[in-house]
Amino acid sequence: MELPFRPVWSYLTTLTLLTLTTTGTLSLTNITLGGLFSLGGSGSDWDGTAILKAAEMALMHVNSDPDVLPDYFLNIDTKNSKCRPGDGMKGFFELLYEEPTKMMILGASCSVVSQPVAETSQHWNMVQVSSSSASDALSFRGRFPYFFRTNPAQSGLNAPRIAIMKEFGWERIAVIHDNNEYFTTAINKFSEDLAVHNLTLVAKESFNAGETPTVQLRNIKEKDARIILASAYEDGLQQVFCEAYHMGMYGSKYIWMLESWNSVDWWKNVTFGCTEEEMYAVAQNYVGTVFLDLREDNNNTVSGLNARQYTEVYTNFTDGLAYAGLEFAPFGYDAVWAVALALHRVAKQLASENSSVRIEDFDYDNTHHLRERLVEELSKLEFEGISGSVSFDVSGNRVAPFKIEQLIDGVEETVAIYLEDGGLKWTRGDRLVFNGGATPRDGPLREIVHLGISPSTFIVFTSFAVLGIIMTVAFLIFNISFRSKRVVKLSCPSINNVIAIGCCMCYLDVILAGLDRGLVGRDTVEYLCLAHAWILPISFTLAFGGLFAKTWRVHVIFRNKTKRTKIFNYHLFMVVGALVVVDVIIVSVWTAFDPIQLVQVTLADQVDLVADKIIVRTLDKCDSPNSPKLLWSGIMFGYKGTLLMYGAFLAWETRKVTMLQLNDSKFIAIAIYNVAIPSVIITPLVLLLDIERPNVTFTLTAACITVGTTITNCLIFLPKIIAVWSESQSDGSQEDQRIFTTHNQIAPQRPGTTLNFDNAKLRDKDREIVKLKHQLEEKATRIGELLELVQHFQQQLKLCSEKS
Repeated sequence: MELPFRPVWSYLTTLTLLTLTTTGTLSLTNITLGGLFSLGGSGSDWDGTAILKAAEMALMHVNSDPDVLPDYFLNIDTKNSKCRPGDGMKGFFELLYEEPTKMMILGASCSVVSQPVAETSQHWNMVQVSSSSASDALSFRGRFPYFFRTNPAQSGLNAPRIAIMKEFGWERIAVIHDNNEYFTTAINKFSEDLAVHNLTLVAKESFNAGETPTVQLRNIKEKDARIILASAYEDGLQQVFCEAYHMGMYGSKYIWMLESWNSVDWWKNVTFGCTEEEMYAVAQNYVGTVFLDLREDNNNTVSGLNARQYTEVYTNFTDGLAYAGLEFAPFGYDAVWAVALALHRVAKQLASENSSVRIEDFDYDNTHHLRERLVEELSKLEFEGISGSVSFDVSGNRVAPFKIEQLIDGVEETVAIYLEDGGLKWTRGDRLVFNGGATPRDGPLREIVHLGISPSTFIVFTSFAVLGIIMTVAFLIFNISFRSKRVVKLSCPSINNVIAIGCCMCYLDVILAGLDRGLVGRDTVEYLCLAHAWILPISFTLAFGGLFAKTWRVHVIFRNKTKRTKIFNYHLFMVVGALVVVDVIIVSVWTAFDPIQLVQVTLADQVDLVADKIIVRTLDKCDSPNSPKLLWSGIMFGYKGTLLMYGAFLAWETRKVTMLQLNDSKFIAIAIYNVAIPSVIITPLVLLLDIERPNVTFTLTAACITVGTTITNCLIFLPKIIAVWSESQSDGSQEDQRIFTTHNQIAPQRPGTTLNFDNAKLRDKDREIVKLKHQLEEKATRIGELLELVQHFQQQLKLCSEKS
């Protein structure tokens, strides 16, 4: 049988190493390492014999290197841990109590063995270097202070996973994992890393070994997670993927991520629940992350071998036998070199210090503090290993590269390399392959919709408000220009001016309330919120307060039937002023304690299944977030509501007054009803709709203000304009008709009497009143003169009495 071709130098190297192994110990000092390897056999949970073979080969290379430990010869005393804690601890104590002293521990192969051994070996001051224990529990330095590993920790896979998510714009991911400390610790770290990178963990589900994760997968599906990380041993992954098939969690919408250190065809030959084709439907194009076990460049390493040469030498060393655990063998090779280099550096330190202590003086009591020196040198160590650049972080974990693999057409291919300092390096032009061709989304497309006031609505009501302001200004000009006309003068034009100013402010408030972030900047809207809180209550008080004061005047006059009642203009101004002062006090306290500000509110999402998107609705709201909901607006509405109800009551009480001298009393009553009734109806409706429909809210509010203000304006001013115009069309005989003034107001003699007369009788009565008034004025003048004479006479009498 023809032997396979091998380079001549590989045979020479092997021969040299064998020669040194048999002859080198004659003149060198022996250093023995303890080795805990899982070598299979009866009762073993895992076979990693390839790691031991690589470690033995590394020992030969170290012992043949004249620049590394030239005065020493490394040996290893090996025990089979069988990947079981009990066997591992038994092997450790055998190593401990058997001669010679073991300077360091290589292994163990499995995390479940490394953990108890590392917790125990520290009490004998032994440094431990593993090459295949990946549990993140071993990263806790307080618990394992002297533990190092040349293979990456399980959580090392988190960085390439996050890099992939960022590469394809995925921000949401769900996790399902085996409820085992090995996986749980790494997944907990993954959760923390996601938060650091502002990525969202949609769901984190765990299941026990042998359990069918139906409920867990249903929860993930209900949360509509599309990118799913499955972290489990091979049999657990089979359970997850089979159940995922039955739940329809595969195809173009889903991406499954997993650790790809399982056997290549783990998804085949499932003996429960699913066929190979069904399993492949889920596993197709899965994305796997795994440590890079063998460097992919041709650079020489610390041993002088490159990756290709290492493979050839290893094959030669093992006679081509396929030992189990081959993927971890390079880490075993580098672990021996890490130990040898650390020992070499400590030996050089001792020599440079002219110390009488040598590394072979190590003992389990740490008499010469060699343990501290070994830990320090391992922590600072950096070298080019066969598995890549070797260095350790503060937790003793290997800082290592990773590779990204994908199942493409049933074959697992390497598609990228992840380097901590260089990120993803794609080795495949198309990067990842996706079912359906297009890159799947991490969930429904999230469309953010800002709910605001539509431009058309704003334009319509702004136009009405501008026209209203123009109309009110025209009324104001008329009221000032014709204030001496009796028909205007009798209705208290000064108060009408206040009402007009309030109406202008109401129209202005409609315009300001319609300006949102769709039209102006956020800072501007912040100021508008505060302005709105001041303008609306004060404008309402000026407009409605004037009507209220005039109605109150009519009510007082006609409720006092037996005596004269004099109410002057300043009385009405005092009423309006008092109402404004109450507004100012309320808003001032409001602004001082919790000023109103712009708050963005996010409403419940709307799902569009057809378009596969979620509509995220936001709106702006002027609110005081630090106060109980509706506190300040409730106080203001309560105050205004009480005023409205009282005004409506006064209007009802004076509904039968038709005295022409109080020429606009009926119109005032109608205006009050016009304001009160819509306000009582619209205000609660606006509060209910405020959260969901800002455009409808603005429409109702603006319509209520605009219509109410316009009707009030017209009821107060149009009758006077018509009357003045009618006067100008007549001969002026009506000029003396209405001589009643607020300086002489007398209530009717009998309650309920309606004073309706025709115009001729009214003119006669008015002339009679004028005549009587002149007579009264003459008599009043005469009485005044007589009173002056009486007072003068009394003063003279008083002087005479004093002299006497």
